[in-house]
Amino acid sequence: MSNFKQVFDGYFKIFLHDDDYKKAADRAQFTGQWIASRRKRIMKKDRKFQVTLHIFDMDGHKRGLQSMVFRDKGGQGDLSKVIFGFGNDFVDELRAGDKDLKVDLVNSYAVVRA
Repeated sequence: MSNFKQVFDGYFKIFLHDDDYKKAADRAQFTGQWIASRRKRIMKKDRKFQVTLHIFDMDGHKRGLQSMVFRDKGGQGDLSKVIFGFGNDFVDELRAGDKDLKVDLVNSYAVVRA
């Protein structure tokens, strides 16, 4: 992760269960320079993003935390694919280690920094 240098202050938080774009947008949270006026500027250009997953179980306990950084610059479509692909892989990995794990995707989320 040492190869990631954050350029924009703040972050974008998106919950993992929202497969419908409208629901995802309604629940997303933005801080710092990710507020609406700056967000378009951040997303209109391909960049290196850092994605950190926060996975919770149905009892509200954090069961997993993992980060990854884009190897190459990517855009909004790449970011969506990475969040959900990385999220699914990480959840599968957690479940492989604990067959009884019930992941709460409603409250699990990804934090994106650029």
